[in-house]
Amino acid sequence: MTPKDYTYLSLPQAPQRLGRRFWHFLLEVLIRLLVRLDVQGVERLPATGPVILYFNHIHYVDPFVIIGLLRKVRYAVPLAKIELAHGPIIGKMVQWFGTVFVERGEVDMAALRAGLAVLEAGYVYMISPEGTRNKITHSLQPAQRGMGLLVRRTQATLLPVAIWGTPDFPGAYRKGHRPTIHIRYGRPFKMHVPADVDRRTAESEITSYAMQELAALLPKQMRGVYAPPPQPHPWAEYLGRGA
Repeated sequence: MTPKDYTYLSLPQAPQRLGRRFWHFLLEVLIRLLVRLDVQGVERLPATGPVILYFNHIHYVDPFVIIGLLRKVRYAVPLAKIELAHGPIIGKMVQWFGTVFVERGEVDMAALRAGLAVLEAGYVYMISPEGTRNKITHSLQPAQRGMGLLVRRTQATLLPVAIWGTPDFPGAYRKGHRPTIHIRYGRPFKMHVPADVDRRTAESEITSYAMQELAALLPKQMRGVYAPPPQPHPWAEYLGRGA
């Protein structure tokens, strides 16, 4: 395995890697000790098949909280910026856990191959489509088209997950209480692209509609550029309970 080869995360034995099991257990314990949780809709995560779990990103702990609570639910592989791998402690942890790192500002073929491999293996791929955090208003920013590409290539199910309350970490401790983190799982859905739609249009349309679904789960002041509520889309097929 070379430093840029992440496809090992798609192998059948990947969920049982020692580093993965150790850090996942410890992460879940720390989350439940350090914060109060308000989680709704996790049962909407499909039990099988390829899923792109995508979320809004407002604080560095967002992906840790979301994936930490999936230990007993499903095997999921997170996508993270390459800078995270360089930390002396956190960097080692996320590498042992099993993370795909992406070079921002360029087409990272290693990350793309890894995402396709994870989804083709029937696992969950966890991404933040915005590509960077909104540290000022915490509202949604325009998303990158990479999610649309993955959907078009794999026909994976899309699952929006909204998170807020994380910016109170760790400041809330100075006020004498644990921060409350809210997580909302939306409706899983597929996007069936007509054969006569060109690649760029399809990817843009998938991404835009998916982000509107995510925005609808957030408090109004956090919906940003996707504030208008989503209208029914002819390509969308909702799955499971609550569809």
